[in-house]
Amino acid sequence: MNKKQLTDFSAKVILLFLAIIPLLYFNQIRDVPFRAFILGTGSWGIGVIFKMLSHQLIVIRLKNKNIPKLLYSAINGLLSGFFELFAAYLVITLMKAKFAFDFNAIISFGLAIGSLEITIVVFSKDNNLLKGTALEKQSEKLVEYIKNIQGINYYIYNLFFPVTERVLATFLHISTRGLVFLTVITGSLYPIIIALIIFIIADGLLGFYYYITDKLTTKNGLVKFFIYFSLLTSLSTIIFIVLSQSYKDFVL
Repeated sequence: MNKKQLTDFSAKVILLFLAIIPLLYFNQIRDVPFRAFILGTGSWGIGVIFKMLSHQLIVIRLKNKNIPKLLYSAINGLLSGFFELFAAYLVITLMKAKFAFDFNAIISFGLAIGSLEITIVVFSKDNNLLKGTALEKQSEKLVEYIKNIQGINYYIYNLFFPVTERVLATFLHISTRGLVFLTVITGSLYPIIIALIIFIIADGLLGFYYYITDKLTTKNGLVKFFIYFSLLTSLSTIIFIVLSQSYKDFVL
């Protein structure tokens, strides 16, 4: 087993561990029904279907238009956030009469989405989920770039960063779905608007923008991305924790 194979295998094992163990904890220790995981991943699936449709109908068509890349990226983030969050809102609203949503259940709802994405990444070819999208060429450049990094940095960029990115993305899924939950139980639009803004930044101004500008094919760009993504995820998580303090014992 060469260096690349060992690094890829190690990353996959760690990621699968991170995908499965938290779900088992909430199911076995916190007594969260498996149905919460199904509802979470189901909402994600519905949102992704409409997100991909909007990507083909809007984002790709805008690619060759003479619009600022930041605006182009923000539109992508807006569409991504709208469909994923609206799908979560619909599922929670429609299923609240049949399923008892509490604090642990909604955390599991978002956690399951992160775990599903991790599983898809682990079993996808080259860990590339962007094939067939406007970012396919940029993603291939990134994969090729990090494979050619030498020394200790090879393990940082091919093991530490991929695992960390998935952990951060999972926390982002948990906190944004938690904010959707707060909108459902309070009737206030502010939590879901905050979640949408977070999506615009994460999927648009960070992820999409850094891809289309090739900033992720430089060490400086990769490091900046992870710093900004870590700060955004921390902020999103803190906002959810603070706003949810009064509703920790609430059952929808």
